[in-house]
Amino acid sequence: MKKRIGIFIAVLLSSLVSAQQITFNSETNDVVLTSNTEQYFEVFSGVQSIESINVNTSEGIFTKLILPGYVHSKEFGKPELPQIQKLIEIPFGAEIKTDILAYEKQTLLLSDYGIVNPLIPSQPSISKAEDAANVPFKYYPQIYQQNEFLGKEIVTVEPLGVLRGVQMARLTIAPFKYNPVTNELMVFNNLEVQVDFGDADYEETVIQKQKHYSAAFNPSYLELLNYNPLAKDVITTYPVKYVIVSDPMFQSDLQGFVEWKTKKGFTVVEAYTNDPAVGNTTTSIKAYLEGLYNAGSPSDPAPSYVLFVGDVAQVPSFSGNTGWHVSDLYYCTYDGPSDIYPDMYYGRFSATNSSQLMPQIEKTLMFEEYTFPDPSYLDEVLLVAGVDASMAPTYGNGQINYGTDNYFNSAHGITSHIYLYGSGSPVTSDQSIASGLIIDDVNNGVGFANYTAHCFEQGWADPSFESSDVPGLTNENEYCVIVSNCCLPNAFDNAECFGEAILRAHGKGAVGHIGGSNNTYWNEDYWWAVGTGSISVNPTYTQTGLGVFDCLFHENGEPVSDWFVSLSQMVHSGNLAVTAAGGSEDYYWEIYHVMGD
Repeated sequence: MKKRIGIFIAVLLSSLVSAQQITFNSETNDVVLTSNTEQYFEVFSGVQSIESINVNTSEGIFTKLILPGYVHSKEFGKPELPQIQKLIEIPFGAEIKTDILAYEKQTLLLSDYGIVNPLIPSQPSISKAEDAANVPFKYYPQIYQQNEFLGKEIVTVEPLGVLRGVQMARLTIAPFKYNPVTNELMVFNNLEVQVDFGDADYEETVIQKQKHYSAAFNPSYLELLNYNPLAKDVITTYPVKYVIVSDPMFQSDLQGFVEWKTKKGFTVVEAYTNDPAVGNTTTSIKAYLEGLYNAGSPSDPAPSYVLFVGDVAQVPSFSGNTGWHVSDLYYCTYDGPSDIYPDMYYGRFSATNSSQLMPQIEKTLMFEEYTFPDPSYLDEVLLVAGVDASMAPTYGNGQINYGTDNYFNSAHGITSHIYLYGSGSPVTSDQSIASGLIIDDVNNGVGFANYTAHCFEQGWADPSFESSDVPGLTNENEYCVIVSNCCLPNAFDNAECFGEAILRAHGKGAVGHIGGSNNTYWNEDYWWAVGTGSISVNPTYTQTGLGVFDCLFHENGEPVSDWFVSLSQMVHSGNLAVTAAGGSEDYYWEIYHVMGD
């Protein structure tokens, strides 16, 4: 079947007015858990309304259907239909069976609602390394000549893998089918669905949870719709174990850091690469860490955190399986060769000598001991939707708008320095003065910074904030956490990437940097920050799943023990959102890294 190639003109260039809103008789646009037992769970899934917009492409005008909280089907080139996806827990040995217990079916002639153009063919996510205006438009016209209802199976469950003793799967509910010839849409609404686990190994499921239980992973487990925690009477709380894997040259430099972590209540394990039990290869270091993990028990828990100390010449990193990048992920995956879900949180103090390491230790201790001369700067935030004429108006601005509308605002005691693309902020990111003002903001002190658009190994591309700017920074004692949703800023196999440069700087820069060791994607970065759902310039909390911004702010009654509080937990929350959306999850688990602790 031949694929036509055209130029993809993104949804951003679509008409600004909804062609039509279609409403239905349902109480929710979400999937709601209605029953949850060891053997099965049940959910209710509804469709309240659909909005449509017209999209101009090189192949003509198409219509895109938008539902809050829904992503789209990923059969690229075929009609795009909304579907909703949730991460779930399944027991070990599950024989999964899905049953639709009840539903309401309705068939709509779309032209009756002003929708006369065919539904847009599904398109893959666009890399931030690409020019969106030159991306091929995937379209199979032969499919649109089929006089039948097209669409996926209504309910599917896809096993994914094991996250720290808990087996995950992705539940997809696809309530729409489309006939491109008759222009009809079939809707399966108010679905009552049961997912049965059959003759699963429930005993092994409990054993794995007990053996690998860590309170530090509770926030990740709670991302699973039907997660069944262990009964409180079988949980014994012991200190969280924290492993440091380091080149021996740093042993004396690390002692103050080790003392502090021990004082905080961690059980600290020091592992130096001159120890034959540890070794200095990826194979030997992973074997050592896996031994600690597998030796874990309820009374002597497996490690929850590991910090690698040294650059790649001191502590090597793996080569990614999904691209040309370095990845520390596989030091922390212990459930088979295809496992991509880390069983420990991890970060890296990248350094080749003591003068590069000590600033990272000193800045981390200032944060954790809270010894700032003036901590008021922590209430200042920098948010940048960088320059991209095709993608930034919706994707970049949408991410920043979500953050400011919900969290980074005066209601939370926060002052935000905002740079949207095109319009909407006092200074926009496409103005020539933006770069200098952004560096001024960092010099004046911000506690958190987020940039989404284009980068390279040396930093933010446009507006520019690069490694070469770091020596001139003046934010002494006002160090920030930076999240760079862009390509390559944590490519730590580079001589010195942006994430390394801004952490190694003495008396300036950042205490932590989160970013990719390879190129990132517009869809996935949006979901990573905002949560799973349709892409919008003004997303709302109720229209999306949980992303990093939500998990940083704990406003839904979560107990303190369930908060995401560490940098590596932030990466987990973002990558779990990408996993729920069915994006490039293998790739994202490999590339997103924490420079810092």
